[in-house]
Amino acid sequence: MQYTEGYLLDRRYALERYVGGGSFGEVWVAHDEETDIQVAVKIYISMDEKGLEEFKKEFQLSFDFNHTNLLHANYMGVNAEDGRPFLVMPFCPEGSVSRHAGDMLEQDLWRFIRDVAAGLAYLHSQDPPIIHQDIKPDNILILKNGDFVITDFGISKQLRQSLRKSAMSLNSAGAISYMGPERFSKNSQAVKASDIWSLGVSVYELATGDLPFCGMGGSMQKQGAEIPDLPEEFSSRLNMVFASCLAKETWDRPTAAQLRDYAADVIAGKDPEVTWRREAPVEAPAVPPAPEGPVEAAPAPATSVEEPAPAAPAAPVSGTVVLDAPAEPEPQVPLAEGEPVIAEPEVLPGSDESGFVSAEPKAPEKASPVVAAIIILAGLAAGFSIAFFIL
Repeated sequence: MQYTEGYLLDRRYALERYVGGGSFGEVWVAHDEETDIQVAVKIYISMDEKGLEEFKKEFQLSFDFNHTNLLHANYMGVNAEDGRPFLVMPFCPEGSVSRHAGDMLEQDLWRFIRDVAAGLAYLHSQDPPIIHQDIKPDNILILKNGDFVITDFGISKQLRQSLRKSAMSLNSAGAISYMGPERFSKNSQAVKASDIWSLGVSVYELATGDLPFCGMGGSMQKQGAEIPDLPEEFSSRLNMVFASCLAKETWDRPTAAQLRDYAADVIAGKDPEVTWRREAPVEAPAVPPAPEGPVEAAPAPATSVEEPAPAAPAAPVSGTVVLDAPAEPEPQVPLAEGEPVIAEPEVLPGSDESGFVSAEPKAPEKASPVVAAIIILAGLAAGFSIAFFIL
């Protein structure tokens, strides 16, 4: 059925103003006729008996949840006229944070990150963990004191499947924009880090008024699309946190608790330390300063070199003169005690008294005149003997 203003839901809640809706239902501001207070009512789509049983179990499981940044549902009912389940929650006159998309200041964004991450950390710490699966500005409301609170946190994967089946729709266009790359894999499954990716998209939307990746979500990131930067008016620290939330790999994203603590420290004026993995440029190794003074060349590495065997003495060759080895030096005569011992320098062959060897070859010594005359006479005698023999 089509709800209108003034309709009395479950004979108790008078609908006053339509707030908005989505694939799974619609939200109204209503007046509680019994308590005389203004409340918010979310009316879900019609469900079969199995779906209604799942809905009741989900409400029972989440009823005891109590956290500052979670909008707690106070009552669950089923409208008798059309069988549609509904939840009654406190009314937030400031509405959802989506109305501030594109004009939120940095200090408000840090508070938004802290509050939403705190609520997610509480949900993720449950046993078993509760994954929201639909974090977006429309599902974050603002309380009178300015705190941000999460709605629609008690819907499990099984219940969502039942709601989608009833709605005859797999996903709304808006939901795709907030789905991380792991949601587009072969075995799509939402994990804790999927909520962090959705939070990162929400930060970008609130800062710029646009959606990253052309609103196509992580499917574009799987195709190699790069993470955009926040506008220049936002700090590099906020841009780093935003990019960390949108990391392609789930394990590179911060946990909800890490985000909560980091944002809280920034708000408190501290200089927090990044405690999660994040993509960063690899720094070049530092070059050590040059040492002062002359630089000595490094010694060559020692290598094992075998000494060549001593060559055998060459055999005498005909026509050459072999010099005898120098005689052993005579033993020194010990001097009297007290006299200094002065070693005479060894005179090498071909050197002068100074000990330096001349580089020029020494001219052969000339024969004496007597020897020359004897040689001439011997030659003349030999010549006369040969002539006489011939005659």
